Amino acid sequence: MLLAIVAIAAALAPQPLSAGPAGTLTYVIDVSETGNATVVMVFMAGRGGSFYTFLPRFENWSYVVWSGSLDSLEVRNSSAYFYYNVSFSYRPGPSGVFGMNITYSFPYASLYVGRRGWFMTPLLGASPGLGLAVEVRIRGLDDVYAVTINGVEAEHVRSGEELKVEVPWQAAATGGRVTVDYTVREPVGEEVFEERVGGALIRIRAAPFYRGFAHKIAGILERARPVLERVFGPMAGVVEFEFFLPKRVDLSTYGYVMGEDVNAGGKGPIHLNLALIRFKEGYLETTVVHEYVHLALGAAGVPANRELRWFHEGVAQYVSLEACEEVGIDVSDIRAMLDNMSEVFRRGLIKPGFVEDWSPAGNEASYYAASYYIVSELAERRGGLDFIRRVVEEIRARGGVSTNNELVDALSAAAGEDLAPLFRSWGFTISKAPPQRSRLLVLAAAALLAAVSALSLLVILGSGRGYRRCPYCYAEVPRGLAVCPYCGYPLAEEGGEGG
Repeated sequence: MLLAIVAIAAALAPQPLSAGPAGTLTYVIDVSETGNATVVMVFMAGRGGSFYTFLPRFENWSYVVWSGSLDSLEVRNSSAYFYYNVSFSYRPGPSGVFGMNITYSFPYASLYVGRRGWFMTPLLGASPGLGLAVEVRIRGLDDVYAVTINGVEAEHVRSGEELKVEVPWQAAATGGRVTVDYTVREPVGEEVFEERVGGALIRIRAAPFYRGFAHKIAGILERARPVLERVFGPMAGVVEFEFFLPKRVDLSTYGYVMGEDVNAGGKGPIHLNLALIRFKEGYLETTVVHEYVHLALGAAGVPANRELRWFHEGVAQYVSLEACEEVGIDVSDIRAMLDNMSEVFRRGLIKPGFVEDWSPAGNEASYYAASYYIVSELAERRGGLDFIRRVVEEIRARGGVSTNNELVDALSAAAGEDLAPLFRSWGFTISKAPPQRSRLLVLAAAALLAAVSALSLLVILGSGRGYRRCPYCYAEVPRGLAVCPYCGYPLAEEGGEGG
């Protein structure tokens, strides 16, 4: 078996880079048609020494020394959720060369939707001075749109289905990534996966090899169903999901639903970022529930207009956290982030009422944080999810709401107290009495709703505004997170970052 591994690795291994004082490390990644890959790390050195790298925590890995000898191997827990930090000490053989291959499987190395593909390496690790390269073979590779090293456009050499990228060791000293955005010659076929969750039919369109992921999504809704039905009523009809791919290392948009689908009574697909298949626990789960809540609010009569978007996002985030936590899903990272971002509102440093004029040009992260703060403050003092249930029932009984004045009236009825003074203290412009609206104003409001209904409702913290780049895997992640959801590395305090 070991000889077979050596033979395969030797066949795949590139010619070594020009020898440096510390040797060369080449990642040879062979990606199958399903997107799963085998990684062979080929290390060569012309003298004794040591080097370190990152190896997967949740996949088996093995090594073969094919020249020289290994003196020691040390496996240490790293700060990365998905990786160990592994150090090797070695001596060259009679030929004056030390050579070793490290092999492991890498699930979901490439992700596919139609003809589009997105590849990201495992976390690269290289000691100072190493010559470092990535060679990847992608079956069916057609056009290559972008190759990046840590999010920055990089030079590459292509030969048929193979790409070679030389990576400065500094880009991987504490962990780095190479990504490839591309197309394949033939579109990946799709199947429709259907599962019953309560009275609803969950329908997911995806490539056949994502069957397990589709089942997981349906399972999330099944786990959360008792909570969701307690708040919004029985699940019914068809709940559809479609996947999209990230671009480069922009992993900031986890999911969305289209405004027009919300305004059509909550009927339309939920769009999920397929990269969530590689995230740590909590992110996929809250995203699925979050987006379902948008549809449920639309069905209850809350449109996806500019004035009420804060309510949509605040309720979706509050319910997704509470529901997932209640069924035993770890959401501590996300809750800590939102609680941290809410501190400025809690201390009265900023009034959160600016969300009533949600602007596409504003800081998306601050809008989402303020929306979550408002809804959590209202709910936690009045019964939590039970209060949200009473609000939904009140809105449904009124035939829906379309303005903040109407919404605050419904919130007040559900709370059994006049909440208008509280909202005015938060900076909202809530009228003391229902305004008299002329026919012209009604037509203007309808035009505004039609204009904004095409906007997507982005999940959790929206688009790239208000984001920072993880210094380890270089994914764009929400500000305020203590841990990167993609690679699991701890993130520095906000004040400690530049730019």
